[in-house]
Amino acid sequence: MSKVLVVDDEKSIANSIKRLLYTHNMDVLTASNGQEALDCIEANPDISVVISDQRMPKMTGSELFARVSAAYPNIRRILITGYTDLESIRAAVNTGQIFRFLLKPWDDDELLSCVEDGMQAYDLITENQQLKDKLITANANLEENIERKTRVLNMNILSLQRYEKIVEQLPIGIVCISHDGMVVLANQQFCTDFDFSSAVEGRPYKRVIPEPMHHMIEHFEPGRTIEFITGEKEFKASATHLSLNNTDIGQLYTIQAVV
Repeated sequence: MSKVLVVDDEKSIANSIKRLLYTHNMDVLTASNGQEALDCIEANPDISVVISDQRMPKMTGSELFARVSAAYPNIRRILITGYTDLESIRAAVNTGQIFRFLLKPWDDDELLSCVEDGMQAYDLITENQQLKDKLITANANLEENIERKTRVLNMNILSLQRYEKIVEQLPIGIVCISHDGMVVLANQQFCTDFDFSSAVEGRPYKRVIPEPMHHMIEHFEPGRTIEFITGEKEFKASATHLSLNNTDIGQLYTIQAVV
């Protein structure tokens, strides 16, 4: 449970408020002046509400709250005064330095209600701040993950582009088929050997691959080799896995004319 700090240069008044709050299971600390209150807040980061008298030597209650507001904005501040300097109090309220203010003699029920409201407000602000911090952290992690994955993707794209250039220049036919039976890559030698004048990527393999290889594709075995004749030309085809980053993504075939 968070704590309540009571600040009053009259010890009897501070103890009176302390006893009242104790009866409602609140953890209460006391201070006799503004500086002592600031030291107490620094030593107790779980203080959620500060109740202070207005008229105190060296530092008034509103002056204390101005410093508390600047250094510990989440703490709720309740001002109690026996004086009628309402203009300065109103100014303090309007500038956000005071959560509530009460006139002496205060009503116990009203004081309790103010403290409970202050503790609830503090809890809500703290929870919202924690959620905001988690969201900021989550967004930062997401941006980092996106950046990392983008780097990996760019590296993969670059590697694929280099691979495609190498494959394109090979003197043997290369054709790759995805798991769903679509041609994803065919080099120039393959297109030349089988009389394709335009790109064949994106087509079903049965519309591209010579019919004698269909059984080989449908009953894929890595390392398997067959020889076949099509269009009066004899070819030798070999099968292997098509992989990317050690992940199997399809089938790769080398097809070479038999001289």
